[in-house]
Amino acid sequence: MTIGIIYDENKRECIDFAMLLGRTAKELSLERENEIKTLTAALSDCDEAVGKADLLVSVGGDGTFLRTASKALSRDIPVCGFNLGTLGLLTEFEHDNPEKIIRRLADGDYVVEERHVLRVQVADGSGKVIFDEYALNDCVLERGTLARLAYVTVNIGGAFVDNYPCNGIVVATQTGSTAYSMSAGGPIIEPGNDVIVVTPVCAHFTDGRPIIARADSVVTLTMRLEHDSMYVSVDGHKNIRFEQGYVCRCMPSGLGVRVIRMDPPNFYEVLRQKAEERRRKLAR
Repeated sequence: MTIGIIYDENKRECIDFAMLLGRTAKELSLERENEIKTLTAALSDCDEAVGKADLLVSVGGDGTFLRTASKALSRDIPVCGFNLGTLGLLTEFEHDNPEKIIRRLADGDYVVEERHVLRVQVADGSGKVIFDEYALNDCVLERGTLARLAYVTVNIGGAFVDNYPCNGIVVATQTGSTAYSMSAGGPIIEPGNDVIVVTPVCAHFTDGRPIIARADSVVTLTMRLEHDSMYVSVDGHKNIRFEQGYVCRCMPSGLGVRVIRMDPPNFYEVLRQKAEERRRKLAR
């Protein structure tokens, strides 16, 4: 068993906790027949650790988890996370009992929940694909620093939906329904409901309602009118400038991120608890 521990190097507490996890695994190995190996690496320099690991553990917030999950997807290995961020809806474990978690990981005492991902492609005016990424959370087409409205055309399953005067459009998975889509007024989707959520951001008229589309839908986004500064962002860390004539397609990928779960709590209780925790942290 080799565990890849990937941490956010921008936070001292994440570095310290990652090292603690490594020491904990080493101590547990002394009392076991099967050795627990760990490879600890910063998120920005973790390719070697990812390439040799049987599973990945992220140490940080949801952003760190998303980046780590992207790397786990490339090797089809499971991933889990310790929450040292502000909210931590994706990171299941808190940092109060690392020994118990490491022991259960080594024993295989967990279940794996597959979260489907979207494939996001951007093609230029000639039809050439210039951007091709996978989204566990969402794809966002949004204006940049200019204050004026963007005009975005949305098609779902080949059918024209509407031209939206808005700040942008969020196309989210079930997992991403509790991220930016929720902040923009989109619905919260309970795990197990594999759908695609299309949420306009600050639509100018009252017809900018979120849409829940079938999981096999292809959502196509284009600019109705030219806007000087629009960008496509996938899971908040993979980006490309979006220009007039470009086409963004969000489609089923057939792939899934394998997320490790241990004694998963009730989804709605987690939402309430995380919201309360964030309020307490921000009040300090």
